[in-house]
Amino acid sequence: MATDKVYGSGRIPGQVAPAVRGPGGRTVDDMDLSSLLRPRSIAVVGASPRTFVGRVALDNCRALGFGGVLTPVNGRYDEIAGLRAVSAVAELPAPPDVVVVQVATERVLGVVEESVAAGARNFVIPGGGFTDSGAAAKRLEAGLAPLAAQHGIRVVGPNCMGVVDLVTGAAPYVGTVPEHVRRGRVAVLAQSGAVVEAVVNSGGRVPISTAVSTGSESATGMAEYLRFFAGDPATGAVIALVEGFTDPTGFLAAARRLAEAGKQLAVCVVGRTETSRAGVAAHSGKLAAPYRVATAALRQAGAVIAEDLDELLTFGEILGTGRRPGGRRVHIVTNSGGEGNLLADLAEDAGLELPPMSTSAAAALCERWPDFHVANPLDPWGVDDYPEVYPDALRAAAHEPGDVLVVSIDQQAWCGQYEKRLGRDLAGYLADAAAETGRMPVFLSPASQDPDPALADLCRARRVPLLRGARPALTALGRLAAAAPDPLAVPGPARRHHRLAEGTPLTEEVALDVLSSYGVRVPKRIPADTPEEAADAAREIGGTAVVKAVAPGLLHKSDLGLVQVGLTGPDAVREAGAAILAKAGPGATLLVMEQVGGTLDVLLGYARDPQFGPTLLIGLGGVWAEELDDVAVHVGPLDREAALRLLARSTVGRMLTRARGGALPADGVIDTLLALAELGSAHPEITTIDVNPLIIGQAGSWAVDAAIETVPKR
Repeated sequence: MATDKVYGSGRIPGQVAPAVRGPGGRTVDDMDLSSLLRPRSIAVVGASPRTFVGRVALDNCRALGFGGVLTPVNGRYDEIAGLRAVSAVAELPAPPDVVVVQVATERVLGVVEESVAAGARNFVIPGGGFTDSGAAAKRLEAGLAPLAAQHGIRVVGPNCMGVVDLVTGAAPYVGTVPEHVRRGRVAVLAQSGAVVEAVVNSGGRVPISTAVSTGSESATGMAEYLRFFAGDPATGAVIALVEGFTDPTGFLAAARRLAEAGKQLAVCVVGRTETSRAGVAAHSGKLAAPYRVATAALRQAGAVIAEDLDELLTFGEILGTGRRPGGRRVHIVTNSGGEGNLLADLAEDAGLELPPMSTSAAAALCERWPDFHVANPLDPWGVDDYPEVYPDALRAAAHEPGDVLVVSIDQQAWCGQYEKRLGRDLAGYLADAAAETGRMPVFLSPASQDPDPALADLCRARRVPLLRGARPALTALGRLAAAAPDPLAVPGPARRHHRLAEGTPLTEEVALDVLSSYGVRVPKRIPADTPEEAADAAREIGGTAVVKAVAPGLLHKSDLGLVQVGLTGPDAVREAGAAILAKAGPGATLLVMEQVGGTLDVLLGYARDPQFGPTLLIGLGGVWAEELDDVAVHVGPLDREAALRLLARSTVGRMLTRARGGALPADGVIDTLLALAELGSAHPEITTIDVNPLIIGQAGSWAVDAAIETVPKR
């Protein structure tokens, strides 16, 4: 290939001129990644005919039909892989769009600096043994950030696999791009190179526009890639695996931009367990955000969550067809009553609805086949020869009120020829029936095995998602049906509280007083220093009393035996107070409270997450709150509508509406959530607020225990 071409000349659809740069040299144009991800010229520094890594990027680009200028850079060779080589980027007639840096780690930064001096601004710095770990890798990462700030460079990596762009055929990528990779409209992002490989090597299950192994994200992060794909006409959806967030705010804003553009984002987030969080920190050098907070924030931004790679691939398969379910109503046509019953169980788990077949549909089918048991799932097998019964059965199901039409039949590449033909025929009947009614067609093989390639080709031609594995398939359909970004909350003004501003020690008595001033209903309560004062307080309150120990920082008092309930009369309160003070030790005082009753104990909480900011949670409370571990989370500011949405998607919300004896009032829950949000907003020094429990009964709600923690003063 001649080297006298002008590098970077001409651009493909979707590319724009170099962007205006803001303070520090960072780009301010959302499409500025076009020359990085959709390049017209690539220079490979360190290319070599002697090693796989040294020539694989060149081979990939040529195999994919890259039409731009491709130049190996290595002073030891005149030619590599049939391409004329140069000894330095500066020798090129014009700066290349992308420089791939494949040299020893300690040399990478020098090559980048020399290339920047020559006018290059986009770099791919792969791993493959070059930039993976060690002191040199850390120095490289530290050195790239100031270069990015000063010169506005963009970097894929370091410690990555690189990029596979099926729009231009550019593949500065250090793994083999297989022949079965399939062009399409799904972008793939992962900080793990192995995950990008898993998608690229999946036999064309996911039709890809561009796949990016983002690596350590020293200069360019996930948020910037997502912003690019939001405006990219060649991309219709994005699937991603995230180990840690370098820019949480930017990531969420970009996710919302994708949703606004009608492009679904599916994310698998790593870090649900202590073990994986430790692994993330060791692997990527980033502190993983708590999984529950991160996934809640992503759902609010309109993303769907994949629990593992099987689910992520399933999302990619569905979104790659350009289809998505318009609702939760599913009709399933199968060839097995047993598998149909299994799918019914899994569909309910996935939040899908299986509406019964109508009387008219049943009558029409039974008129021709009197012994046909018509239900949903529908099993026509054995009613008649399958070419006779399945087309009519699928048309009947497709014309029922619903959103998704599923054919479920096990299909493996190792099936016999009759079974393979059966699968292809059913896929054709499915596509025809769905086309008549506008239902979304789905072909499901309940066992997670590779199907017959001919079936895969047919489904791709008819834009029918071909899914394997009943649980990941139905889970993905349920989550896609429910996906929509929450409106951004618009909270009112936040009032500061004088007791917090004055630095009053935050005992439970103070916490309850503060919450009461924000509109939270709390029981009658009187502090006491001695058992005698406690007895006097009991007389004043009247009725049944509770006595607790109070001291700054004292939490989980019931676990320590520092709470006694059901006390009637001053003598019982005096005796309980003496026992509690003896057990609590010096510095503790007492709080005597009116005992209130209710049906449900609820935990409400506020926390300031170090990456995502304010979070609110609601869950089942009481002494078993940690063990039950059943909470729903909202991330960011809260208004009444957002509080109602949080309650609606929680177990608590469902329990309030289904309580025996009639629905329990939710106003106290909503008011308490709003109070916690306002209190946290007014006082940035607050790190956590716990109300556990908020006792809810037919007469209302009472916060009977609360704790507020703040950043320690230095």
